[in-house]
Amino acid sequence: MTSTRASIVRPGLLAGVWVFERRAFADNRGFFREAFRLDEVEAAVKRPLHFVQMNHSRSSRNTLRGLHAENWDKLVYVSAGEVFTALADVRPDFSTFGQVETFRFTPQSPLAVFIPAGVAHGYCVLSEEADYLYQVTAYYDGSDRRAIAWNDPDLAVPWPVHEPILSERDLQAPRLRELFPDRFNSR
Repeated sequence: MTSTRASIVRPGLLAGVWVFERRAFADNRGFFREAFRLDEVEAAVKRPLHFVQMNHSRSSRNTLRGLHAENWDKLVYVSAGEVFTALADVRPDFSTFGQVETFRFTPQSPLAVFIPAGVAHGYCVLSEEADYLYQVTAYYDGSDRRAIAWNDPDLAVPWPVHEPILSERDLQAPRLRELFPDRFNSR
């Protein structure tokens, strides 16, 4: 774990995931926070990164988006609201395949999380509304739409919502064992 004046950097539980705990500097006007520093992220992942697109999603309470496993690196940050985020390693050649890691983004404990390409990512909104921002290392063109069922029993993500608001895509997403049957035959 490394620490700078403004953050604590630590590896996540899944291979290639990095967590950046960002410090806020508050006064009577509000607060200031560096949401991310490229040099800090590159030092953690030990390679250069080139973020080419920043996405902003606003969602209402009980909305669940995911689990999506695009072929790009992502750096996620919640600028407003409270969000439960789940990561699932769906890379069959990695030692952490099938494992899950979760985070809770709140105004009191702001995080930025680096998610490597191929790790499935989803989140649900716990507050009335939340703004979820993420930078990616490839342009979205609609062709990379790999998704895993949000309620896959093999992943057993402990979602804090029982009847989420879902897209049609997320309702139709396959289970992990449908995508990688060979990985489950040996278990």
